[in-house]
Amino acid sequence: MGGKIVVAADGSESGNRAVDLAAELSAKLGRDLCIVHVMLYGRPTAEFKHFAETEGLVESVADSASVRGGSRSASLHGLFASAADEVHTAKLTIALGEHVAATAKTRAEDAGGRNVTARTCVGDCADEILDVAEAEKAEMIVMGRRGLGRVREALLGSVSQKVLHHAPCAVVIVH
Repeated sequence: MGGKIVVAADGSESGNRAVDLAAELSAKLGRDLCIVHVMLYGRPTAEFKHFAETEGLVESVADSASVRGGSRSASLHGLFASAADEVHTAKLTIALGEHVAATAKTRAEDAGGRNVTARTCVGDCADEILDVAEAEKAEMIVMGRRGLGRVREALLGSVSQKVLHHAPCAVVIVH
């Protein structure tokens, strides 16, 4: 085996722990690390709103030249509410997704991850993670057990459960 380690990053606490573990494994096993973030379209969940606001993402995105056009607002809800059209909303979503991926990449590099790359995707979270794992010829996928989704009662989140059942390689689920 000599494949990469793929880690799913969504900005959640569980996702951050997955990035930390994946970086540690990357360093210890001498495997390259690929971070994948699947962008959230539609109405962001309350957890994602809270994450974006606490991390100062709202100000960063609101100041970005790539999303100018809407009115500046003090909250993520205000930013999305100010999005007058789908193009502006898409720009906001892309900016948020790129920030999550870049933050995870820096975190992994700081933790010793080897040859860290980051990819952002759009689509079904589990399908996109599985597609990246296949394209990268991954020998391992690392991910949090629950991210920013709404399902809280399940032992595993729906995304981690689907990846676990369909992955072509080892899957490490981080609590």
